[in-house]
Amino acid sequence: MSNLSTQHDTHEILAEQKQFAWRSEAYAWCVVVLLILALTLSMIDRMILTLLVGPIKADFGLSDTQISLLHGLAFTLLYVVAGLPMGRLADHYSRRAIAGWSVFSWSLATAMCGVTNNFWQLFVSRVCVGIGEAGLSPAAVSMISDYFSKAKVAKPIAYYSIGASAGAGLAYIFGGVVVDYVSTLGPVTIPVFGVIRPWQLAFFAVGLPGILFAAVFMFVREPKRNKTQQEIEAGERVPVSEVVAFFMRHKDFLILQLGAASMAALAILSLHAWMPAFLMRTYGLSPGQAGTGYGVAVLIGGVSGLLLTGWLSNHWTAKGMRAAHIRIACLSVAISTIPAVLTPLVPNFYLSIILSGFAVFGFAAAIALAPVALQVSVPNNMRGQIYAFYLLTISVLGYTVGPMIVALITDLVFQDEMKVGLSMALVVAIAGPVSAIGFGLARTKYFGE
Repeated sequence: MSNLSTQHDTHEILAEQKQFAWRSEAYAWCVVVLLILALTLSMIDRMILTLLVGPIKADFGLSDTQISLLHGLAFTLLYVVAGLPMGRLADHYSRRAIAGWSVFSWSLATAMCGVTNNFWQLFVSRVCVGIGEAGLSPAAVSMISDYFSKAKVAKPIAYYSIGASAGAGLAYIFGGVVVDYVSTLGPVTIPVFGVIRPWQLAFFAVGLPGILFAAVFMFVREPKRNKTQQEIEAGERVPVSEVVAFFMRHKDFLILQLGAASMAALAILSLHAWMPAFLMRTYGLSPGQAGTGYGVAVLIGGVSGLLLTGWLSNHWTAKGMRAAHIRIACLSVAISTIPAVLTPLVPNFYLSIILSGFAVFGFAAAIALAPVALQVSVPNNMRGQIYAFYLLTISVLGYTVGPMIVALITDLVFQDEMKVGLSMALVVAIAGPVSAIGFGLARTKYFGE
């Protein structure tokens, strides 16, 4: 009888543990959804400027080149630098607090863009947006890693990564709707700030909700850290000199891989920065129409590209193909370069949108697959530093150099803002093939499994 009672108690305990595990995992997935929403919000605040090019240029008397500085350089100036200390903070302090303060700070900075009265005020506000956004992903990825077991963590992190592509598409769609709506209101008077123009209201409209959203993180449970993993990582730290020595030993592969990914980022982010303005200038569309059209292309193209090429990479790797991820990145860029170049050249809005979807499909996939080669070939205790350098290069070349080159060609070569489509096509026509060739050469130098 005693044995039966013991077995019954054991079954009850196991059932309770199973139920608790289910509840715990369900809660963890709720936090993942919350983090994806925060990531989407960050993309909206980051990309809203691309839908406001016309009115900002008119009010401040700016050139396309100055707009490119606001979109790229201002945002990345401290975004890439702040990411490193933010990652360190996430290793030692409350991740939920870091995520919450990040959302609060970039949302406040976005709202402050709405009270700027000249180029430099807007530039500084955009710098603050970049600093704020730098803290989200280090905290988010760290939280997700501790909410799930090692066997289950890959899926939520993958969904979070896909959220970046989905967030970019939703940013154009939602941002366009907001800009169209505030445009119907005309200038409004706000106490303390005075008369606020419609484009300034757009910054308020997307920034202020984020300040409220940040408060949600006060109610998120901080997950328990994996102390064993922390101790392992602490014991395996290597000096910077060893990382540099490793980089120099494998510089042929690493330079080619980083360069190819950076050129892919330069190409697609040039489109992201200027496609809405191109559509509005060429087809006379409203920000809402341009944002919805291109946003749908980015959403469908980006998400489907990541899912399909990710599956194909795993499939080919399972069959024993070496460097499958690099091969697919090379093919993706090579195939997508043609529709990317044609996107701003075809004389039809709908065809342009369809082509842009195919362009995003390949380039987004290549940028996502590129760091896989780094993760599987670089020693575990150097991955973080090499990956940080990867993010630095694609951010600088992608967000800063790409949009700026398009603007410089438009302002200095064509001297006509209506020719921005030709500038985009020219930049992609050069960056795309260089990226594909770089991936192809990197495959021959690959030293991983």
